[in-house]
Amino acid sequence: TIADPAERARLFGQDDHVRNYGRDYVDRLREAGFDVSVILPGDFMTGEEIVRMGITPAAGEIYLCSKRAA
Repeated sequence: TIADPAERARLFGQDDHVRNYGRDYVDRLREAGFDVSVILPGDFMTGEEIVRMGITPAAGEIYLCSKRAA
């Protein structure tokens, strides 16, 4: 584990827990054996729930993954 914020920024491009992924993220999840659905908070939550949960528009897409049946 790398705890130094400057070293984390140098290695990972940021120093917090958030990771940025490329446009191939869904493909990579599928290649790893998952079925993937891409959804938005508004697809399954009301506006009131979104506000109450503190979800911001910047939250973006949610990747709902389930292990593919063998």
